[in-house]
Amino acid sequence: MTIPASPLERERAHENAWYARALRERFFEREGFRQLVAWNVAAIRRQVPLRPDMRVLSIGAGLGDYELALAPLVDRIVAVELSETAADAARQRLQAAGLRNVEVITGPIDTQPFCTAQFDLIYAMGVFHHFLPEQRRALLSRLHDWLAPGGWLYLRDPNARGLLRVIAERWFRRRSTVHAEQEASLDPYALTAEATASGFGETRIDYIDVIGGPLPWLLATESRLFWRAVFAADRAWLAVPGLRRAASQFALVARR
Repeated sequence: MTIPASPLERERAHENAWYARALRERFFEREGFRQLVAWNVAAIRRQVPLRPDMRVLSIGAGLGDYELALAPLVDRIVAVELSETAADAARQRLQAAGLRNVEVITGPIDTQPFCTAQFDLIYAMGVFHHFLPEQRRALLSRLHDWLAPGGWLYLRDPNARGLLRVIAERWFRRRSTVHAEQEASLDPYALTAEATASGFGETRIDYIDVIGGPLPWLLATESRLFWRAVFAADRAWLAVPGLRRAASQFALVARR
């Protein structure tokens, strides 16, 4: 009798297949993704005062794009990635870039034996919407323990209240192999409540983009002019207080 794979094993298999395809098709080398990474790095730097002595934990490092950008600005990054395919590629890219202050660990984040107050910053870029609610709540409690007093939490995820998410997500999910079975956009207020219940304080929501996040998944154009126009449109949209909450991506920023 065949024993059904566990949710973790199914997620790992999905991620390995997805990253193998992304590497084969050089998906994340597209101009849209390069500019999206730069946009997201600028967003985290606006919210979190990075320091050269910071000890950082990255959850769901993927191919290491954010570690490549942030490693020169901090003391050390420990990057945890479930997919063996992605973790191997991240190590190779970091080594090729000459970065020696990033350790990439392969495995699930919720089984890692990190110490109390081990990190000054924990970030996860597009990761928490992979977890079920009970997994999120349990993990947030562990993250609170792993952060040093005054440390920062930064979680960026799809906004369930976003205009494009409401209109297009069901259509996109039916036609995409990107999503795993349990993925779902997150309500920023619900995630904030979960973080507060786990002991985090000084919580705030930063709205990140409207079309600049979703479009690179759909368009392969290499036109820098096009992508600059996309993010200029996002900048204008997000400057209007009444429109910000309809953004496609949001970040939860909190402190221990």
